[in-house]
Amino acid sequence: MSDPRDDKAAAARARMAELAAKFIERSCGEVVMMREGLAKAAGGDMNALGEVHQLAHRMAGTGATLGFEQLGERAARLEYLVEIPAPGAVPDKSTLAQINAALDAVEAQLQSDAQAGGS
Repeated sequence: MSDPRDDKAAAARARMAELAAKFIERSCGEVVMMREGLAKAAGGDMNALGEVHQLAHRMAGTGATLGFEQLGERAARLEYLVEIPAPGAVPDKSTLAQINAALDAVEAQLQSDAQAGGS
């Protein structure tokens, strides 16, 4: 007969693995959405920059919560960079380059985490 505590711990680990897999899958789609948003922002759509900020913020928090520390840190950096332009202003070329580099780092970490099978 198995110990109920062991069963609960195994169930919790399985649930965390499931949540981590769903997070990775969702985040891959959100990277695509962020790239589209940055392209729109470069064209002057400042609402799109707000969407990028929201997605980066959620990815940073959820990533850290689920044990994806490096991904969370990279997403937090992206979130910070998206906040630099004044509200309603189009980011300058230098800021856009930094934002795109930060998004590249998020995507690379996400791919690494996905290949590693989770956190």
